Amino acid sequence: MSTPGSSSHSIELNGLDGTNSLGFLAALGTLVVARAAGESAARLRWRRIHTWTPILEGLTAPDRAQLCEYLASDLRGKEVSADAGRKRDAADKTHQEARTAVKKERDRIKAEKLKGPGRRDALAKRVRPLEQRVNEKRKQWLAALKDAVPRPELALGARIDCTPGEYREHARGFVEGRDVAAREALDLLAAFGSDACLEDGKSDPRERKIEATPFCFIRGSGHQELLDTVRKLLAEVTAERVAQALFEPWIYRDEKLSMRWDPGEDKRYALTDVKPADEGAQTVWMANLLAYRSLVLFACAPTRKGLGATAWATIEGDLVFTWPLWEFAAAPDTVRTLLQLEYLRDPRLDRRALGSRGIVAVFRARRIRFPPSGSSYKLNFSPARALL
Repeated sequence: MSTPGSSSHSIELNGLDGTNSLGFLAALGTLVVARAAGESAARLRWRRIHTWTPILEGLTAPDRAQLCEYLASDLRGKEVSADAGRKRDAADKTHQEARTAVKKERDRIKAEKLKGPGRRDALAKRVRPLEQRVNEKRKQWLAALKDAVPRPELALGARIDCTPGEYREHARGFVEGRDVAAREALDLLAAFGSDACLEDGKSDPRERKIEATPFCFIRGSGHQELLDTVRKLLAEVTAERVAQALFEPWIYRDEKLSMRWDPGEDKRYALTDVKPADEGAQTVWMANLLAYRSLVLFACAPTRKGLGATAWATIEGDLVFTWPLWEFAAAPDTVRTLLQLEYLRDPRLDRRALGSRGIVAVFRARRIRFPPSGSSYKLNFSPARALL
């Protein structure tokens, strides 16, 4: 790459639509990845053409092709050896087998219809040792995973379900890394959740996991998990696919591997004339991967009401994501500040206050759960509503 600052180019990302939640996140992710790839002066602004279109400025890359090469190179992460991959898969297999053994033993105890002290004694003698084995196998799997992932934050596992202790252990490891990759991994860890906010549902505090960011839309449905999906997407990166996501009208030809952040992927029975399972999930892979990288700008933190996440709020009973668009060229830290503006969390926006900060449009989308009750469900964004 040429020396940063030796030239300055701007490139319009006309394949991305700022009124679409996935398009907005992909634009932010493109800025983040460009910076990580060496474009240290890259900044992002928005211009209304047919729709709100992102423009990258301050680039040394002279054209689209070179920009996509830079982006693809960083997106892929480090190369993982075949031997490390085999060790990871073997450790994962034994970990899953240990988890299955726990489930089967619990099912046997349930079938025996034990009550009171008899049930507690059976759990202590028959299940607890198996759970200890699960913890041992999980540690072995995570150790193997560290050497077999293209990006450091993926060493958490397949999903964001670590315990507070594991969360802090990973955080310490990233702090000790003291390089750019470790810094971004630490920012992503802060975006995934907080060790001070735990999920409900477990009576034993040792088994409780951290509460995940509201951006975590895939939690096992369709055998997809967030971090495992990211790992699989990294294997699909090419400069051509990046260019298709950034500069061409989106053609939904990629199968599965979706973060479910595109409102067009909300395929409930009432909205389609075929079964969603028959149609299959189709998306734009690189838009999803770029959007994932934007999460470094959306930190979580504990609040009096539980986990708080940048740009998210509960308004009139709905969990909503609100995002601004701006016409001046903004660096990542400036974007992070704009996303955290308290004005964006209000049911009624203060147009004057937002305008004074260079914000020219605001959009809001609801997080939809379908069906609304039950343990098996899907999450999606609703189409965005313009507020400004």
